[in-house]
Amino acid sequence: MNDEMLSGIRKYAPVQWQMIPDFGLYMDQVITFIAQMYAPLYGEDTSKYLSASMINNYVKSKLVPRPEGKKYSREQIALLTMIVALKQVASMEDIRKMLALKEGDTVETLYNAFCTRFHQVIHTIKDSRQEESGISAALDYAILASGFHAGCMAALKTEEP
Repeated sequence: MNDEMLSGIRKYAPVQWQMIPDFGLYMDQVITFIAQMYAPLYGEDTSKYLSASMINNYVKSKLVPRPEGKKYSREQIALLTMIVALKQVASMEDIRKMLALKEGDTVETLYNAFCTRFHQVIHTIKDSRQEESGISAALDYAILASGFHAGCMAALKTEEP
C-alpha cells in the first residue's frame, strides 16, 4: 500500500455531528451527502453502499425512523452514515443491536462515540503494512477483517439475554 493511500485512510473520519445538516434533506441529497463523505474511504463509486432502495429497506425494517415529509433529519442521516460503514461487515440484525440506544442515550451520543471509535480503529492501521502491496496486502487485510468480524460476533453474543 503506498504512502498516499495509507495517509488518506488514516486521515479519514466521518463528518462530525454538527456538520450533518439539521434542516432536513431529501433522499437524493442524503445519498449524495453520504457518498461524498465515504468516497475517500471506499472510492468514487459509492452507489453499491447506499441507494434509495436500501434506505427504503432500512426504514421499512425500522433501522431508521420514517422521514417527515420526505425529509431526513440529522439523526436519520447519522444512523444511515453508521449503517453504511457497519454493513460492510455485519448483518442488519447485528447492526440493529450495535445501534440500539441505551436508556438516556441519544443518536447524537451514539454517533459521536461511533466517530471516535472509527477514528481510533482506522488510525491503528500499521505502517508495516505499507511495505506490502497487491494480493499479499489484500490477503492480510482480509484475514484481519475476518478476525475482527469473529470478535464482533463474539461480543454481540455476550450482550444477548
